[in-house]
Amino acid sequence: MSVETPYKVTGMSCGGCAKKVRGKLEQLPGWVSADITPKEGVVRLTTDAAVPEEQVREAVQSAGFTYGGVLA
Repeated sequence: MSVETPYKVTGMSCGGCAKKVRGKLEQLPGWVSADITPKEGVVRLTTDAAVPEEQVREAVQSAGFTYGGVLA
């Protein structure tokens, strides 16, 4: 069963930004895919189990962007 969670990520402006974020998210345990919309600042992360929000925040920040939390 996959879990899809949308996150707000600010500072992205192009496909290169999305690639940096995706590269870090791919290292998370249970990673399946990530749908990233840079100009809207939205990352929809799909994993095969829930991933602690702290791990997502660290991945986003290590890519050089600002983590804005889970979107409702």
